[in-house]
Amino acid sequence: MREIQKDPKPGMPFNMIEGMMPMFPMIAVVGWMLVLIALFVGFTVLSPAQSAFFADAKEARETAAAGSTFVDANVSRHVIEAWVPQFKFFGLGLGLMAITMALGTIAKKLRHMGKVIAAHMPANLAPPTPPIPGRVRMFQLSTVMGVMILLAALIIGIVLATGVVPDYFNHTIATELNTAEVNSELLSQLGTVSSYAKWLNPLRIVGMSFLFTAITLALTVIINTLRMQAGMLVQFYNKASG
Repeated sequence: MREIQKDPKPGMPFNMIEGMMPMFPMIAVVGWMLVLIALFVGFTVLSPAQSAFFADAKEARETAAAGSTFVDANVSRHVIEAWVPQFKFFGLGLGLMAITMALGTIAKKLRHMGKVIAAHMPANLAPPTPPIPGRVRMFQLSTVMGVMILLAALIIGIVLATGVVPDYFNHTIATELNTAEVNSELLSQLGTVSSYAKWLNPLRIVGMSFLFTAITLALTVIINTLRMQAGMLVQFYNKASG
């Protein structure tokens, strides 16, 4: 048996990504925990806030003063809607990242297995070690891009939930929000709270698209590796028997 040559260590950020690949079970657990926390917050905070806000007639809700039960419930439901969806999608993103890392680990082990098989062949019949497919780097970069975009969406959601969203909704609807004047701070805040969902939701979808693309590329790497190794064995058999 000949010595098995190791692949050269990749540069940044690929060496960090490959170092994290064996941690995919832990990453999957963290992703599940984030999704379950989002579900728990929805049950225990968002649902009661919705029920409290709609517990009385529209006139009572809209004339309630800041600090009242209705206004507090209105603030709570909008604050949660600003960050919980981003939190939930980040958890889903970590789950997809774990899948990509698991597939990358499988591809890496298949490559090592091919080297082991080639090392047991006679030197004159052993095929050369193929280069690392370019799609390996592509799915690694796509994974990082997807998770970073989802993390950015989460950070933006937290900033909104701790800033402009509670600042705007912590007012009486009828006498303050509905009567806000042109160029006022309240109208500026209304523009922000009314528009962020229009671009933040598509941003999350872009992040998820990167992750699904990474999974697809990782699967093609595994399939092509298996095909290449099958062809290598067929070629070795033909040479040895010929």
